[in-house]
Amino acid sequence: MRIFPIAFFLILISLTGFSQTTGTITGKVTDSKTGEPLPFCNVFINNTTLSTVTDMDGTFSLANVPEGEVEVAFSFIGYQALQKPASIKPGGQFILNVTLVSSEQELSDVEIKATRDKAWERELKRFKNLFLGNDNLAAQCEILNPWVIEFPEDNSTNSFRATAIQPIEIKNNGLGYNLTFDLREFYFTPQYYIIAGATRFVEMDTSVQTVKQTWGKNRQETYKKSPANMFRAMIQNLHNQEGFMLYGNKPGGSETLNMRSDVFSNELGKSVIVYNPENLVTPGRRPGEYRIYLKGRIEVHYEKGYSTINTYKDAPYPISWIEVNGNYVNVNSNGIVLNQKDVTFSGDMDKRKVATLLPMDYSPPFSLESNTQMAKDANGLQEKVYLHLDRPFYYQGDQLFFKAYLNYTNPTLKKELSKILYVELISENRDVIIQKKLKIENGLAVGDIFLPDTLNQKQYYLRSYTNWNRNYGPDAYFVKALPVLSHFDRITETVSSEEPISKIEAIFKPDKNEYRTREKVSLTVELKDQNGNPVAANLSVAVTDDYLVTPISLNPNIINGLAIKEVPKHISTEKFTYSLEKDMNVSGQFFNEKGKPESMPFTAYFNNFSASLELQSDAEGKFSLEDMDFYGPLDFTFMALDKKGNSFGKFQIITPLKPPFFVPESVIMPKITGTNESIFSKIEEKTVELEQVIVNEDEPKDKTMAIYGKADHVIQGDVLMRGGNSTDLLLSLKPYVPGMNVNSFGQVTLRGGATSGTNSLEPMVMVDGAILPGNSAASNINSINPNDVERIEVVTRMASIMGDMGRNGVIAIYLKKGGQPSPILNASSANTNTLVIEGFSVPNNFYSLSHENDQESLPVGADERATLYWNPYLITDGENGSLLIEFFMNDIQSPKSIIIEGISIDGKPIKAKYSLPAGK
Repeated sequence: MRIFPIAFFLILISLTGFSQTTGTITGKVTDSKTGEPLPFCNVFINNTTLSTVTDMDGTFSLANVPEGEVEVAFSFIGYQALQKPASIKPGGQFILNVTLVSSEQELSDVEIKATRDKAWERELKRFKNLFLGNDNLAAQCEILNPWVIEFPEDNSTNSFRATAIQPIEIKNNGLGYNLTFDLREFYFTPQYYIIAGATRFVEMDTSVQTVKQTWGKNRQETYKKSPANMFRAMIQNLHNQEGFMLYGNKPGGSETLNMRSDVFSNELGKSVIVYNPENLVTPGRRPGEYRIYLKGRIEVHYEKGYSTINTYKDAPYPISWIEVNGNYVNVNSNGIVLNQKDVTFSGDMDKRKVATLLPMDYSPPFSLESNTQMAKDANGLQEKVYLHLDRPFYYQGDQLFFKAYLNYTNPTLKKELSKILYVELISENRDVIIQKKLKIENGLAVGDIFLPDTLNQKQYYLRSYTNWNRNYGPDAYFVKALPVLSHFDRITETVSSEEPISKIEAIFKPDKNEYRTREKVSLTVELKDQNGNPVAANLSVAVTDDYLVTPISLNPNIINGLAIKEVPKHISTEKFTYSLEKDMNVSGQFFNEKGKPESMPFTAYFNNFSASLELQSDAEGKFSLEDMDFYGPLDFTFMALDKKGNSFGKFQIITPLKPPFFVPESVIMPKITGTNESIFSKIEEKTVELEQVIVNEDEPKDKTMAIYGKADHVIQGDVLMRGGNSTDLLLSLKPYVPGMNVNSFGQVTLRGGATSGTNSLEPMVMVDGAILPGNSAASNINSINPNDVERIEVVTRMASIMGDMGRNGVIAIYLKKGGQPSPILNASSANTNTLVIEGFSVPNNFYSLSHENDQESLPVGADERATLYWNPYLITDGENGSLLIEFFMNDIQSPKSIIIEGISIDGKPIKAKYSLPAGK
């Protein structure tokens, strides 16, 4: 990543505006040679809207100037711009008489035509990008007098300068200001840049109310994520509440900086840690000044905004980096940086140029303090969960995909609340059939449930809750009817109330009016609020076939499902019995040879005996494994030793009681009717007499045909260890795959590769036929113990049948079935207890079928997908509020339903529907 130091800090704004105590500046402006007064000269406080002009005698008076040190700027056509410091005392008057020097250069139409050629136009285009910025606000800015800008002949790629013979006039249609910028210096290099000058702001006027509202909204959003707001909040220790989360490199972890994965939750605590030093802010040298201690490379996540340019897959926020020469940022009480040349920004904050300038006297229409301290009582600590499913009902053997959204009474406390979410499939007999445990990240969780083809009760329910929810009673849980049908069942009748309307509108724009079967669909969606402004949101999108999935609406939906009810004031957290779960803890109990609980020291081995914990049970034999963080099932072997050194006793895991289940009145199961005809054309209800098959055990194991086709390379597990590494699966595999490469960034490639839709050159990784989630290929491969591998199949060519994910090949890992841990314990350790503990559920990726190159793909028969598209990771930003959905039609000529659900950046629920006409 290229880092651009900011040598001149542009945004000079504050939270509370100027001081309430003001003074007056008066004076006179004259010509330096003749001494004649200069009428109509612009006089203004730099970077503010405070301005005036001189009268016929060249005199001026500026009232309501805030106390303290300010810079007074003077600008007059034909004269060199001038800035002078002034010190204002409350109620005082500061006299400032100045003389302006006439400009030696005159500008004429002839000179404009002679010098403003195509080369100048190319330089101007580059200047606009560097001077205004390259974001949405910059696109709404217009330089009204570009001809005053000049470029030296020696400009190059690595050195770019510009001058202006007159003040640059800018119209900012995004923020609603006209700017006059007296450019003192403009210099850009790949290492740093300087934009220095004085700015006068004049508010634009309009009678169109929606335009005024848009200006106000853009000003607020620009201010909220500005460095000045961040530093201002740091002074008051409110930066976390304002959305600025600070992280630093973990000591000793700097060597792995370029090896980080794109999943932030995996890196937190390993390569990066929360940055929160005790001496973050100390008093400066003068009253009203502060020193902020920022050591090393500080990573800033602004969690009150979304960005479509994501550094991490699970942190879709604007992310910036700050480096400070000398480790201290000197700021005033308004967050203005005083040692600008020592501060280096990169990432999102580096994009902020003149287009994002706000006047120093801008006062946002909100108060930070009033929003940050909400009572931490039973009402203020509520959290409510809602699940968006890819379908309203399923068939036996289907895979159910979902995304969990959590709403909070006080969103600023979400990092202090639950981190573990439970999702359960419950039968009509109130039995919990399946339970999933998911990690909550930033109020979201993604998961899936495989519905066995043995589910034959048809009527099931899906329930989700946190342990903290249990304190608020069953009404706090998410419960939804979940029909699971056979292929001969139909939904024939539903009873659903009228859905509430989302306050956020979704505008759907397909690239065609109609589509053929198996044709690719490209659908653009734009989110707008009630004033027509783009909306930043975190979304999930499902596309289903209307024939296979009858469009029905079942309660709850995201609009009413995330609503939080007021808790009576007499209920306090002191009466709560269920704790906040921030970490995964597992309890167990030890029994001696007589079957009685006993206090006993013991050892717990895990990770195939490569790691261990020394623990102690209490007098009741109980113990606890605390602060655990792992995914999927993990074998734990417990061993207690008697006086002779032999293992003895028995260990068991204590399963927590699940909350009782009841069906809310608003949750209604649709009517299900059986038929004699399968809804899928390829399912036939008939008996086939099978011939005797003789299995040849000597047949080579590499003659397999998986969904990705025949493998190019098959490496058996017993030969992997010959690669020279018995613990690192990636290094064990590399010698056996020609062309396989692992670069310095830890990225795996199998051949030249083509950039996929996720901008990745890495192959897809599968384990036992399941696609692993979106970590890097190296992370996924190295998470597997080489001793557990039966074989690895590698497809180096493009696996078209796997869609975009298979663009760069496939690494399919098959694990040993029924294998035992490595026999590292001796014979005297026969009484060890090996128990399987379930960690967090790993979300499986939705398989998107591609018909891009059907002639190169394996024959898959009729395409009768019920869910054509599922994506729980979609983001829109506040600049355009748009997203792109792409999928392939199936072989069924029926309409397709597109359902969008999610939460806007300010917590508003979003739901939108769209029907795509039937394929032909």
